[in-house]
Amino acid sequence: MNHLHETVRRLVSLAGSYRPGAIIEAEQMVDTYLASFHGYRARRAAMDLLRDQLACPNCRSHNRSGLFEQVEFHLQRRRQEMVRLF
Repeated sequence: MNHLHETVRRLVSLAGSYRPGAIIEAEQMVDTYLASFHGYRARRAAMDLLRDQLACPNCRSHNRSGLFEQVEFHLQRRRQEMVRLF
């Protein structure tokens, strides 16, 4: 299983658990996933792929806690940071 699918699987599982600290844990998962990509284009593509995967209806059906929206905000912040850095 590749890194994208493993990250999505873990985020879906976390979204279904609906427990305290899930947002921080999800942000850490996203940061770990993004750290495996180097350069602006690679990270941007990785962010887009992750966002697309989380937007699929199958994943959205497990998002009862609103965790994916928080992940999207986190991705948006990371993208803004990348623009400044690269």
